[in-house]
Amino acid sequence: MEELMKINAKIRKQQIGRLIAAGICACCGIGLLASYSYQKGITACQKSIAKFYPDEYESLTAKVLETFEREGVTKF
Repeated sequence: MEELMKINAKIRKQQIGRLIAAGICACCGIGLLASYSYQKGITACQKSIAKFYPDEYESLTAKVLETFEREGVTKF
């Protein structure tokens, strides 16, 4: 009986570890999904602004690129 209790305790620890790992993976997945949907919203907003205000969007984009070049930012 004592041996069986040791085995059950070991299995219980493994199961708790698996539950914690699954929770962490689920949180990471939800975070990545939220980040993806947020970026999709920003992209859709930029497309609609570019569609309705093409001249203003073009001048704003030129200003942003000019600022990035001046600041030395090479990666977007």
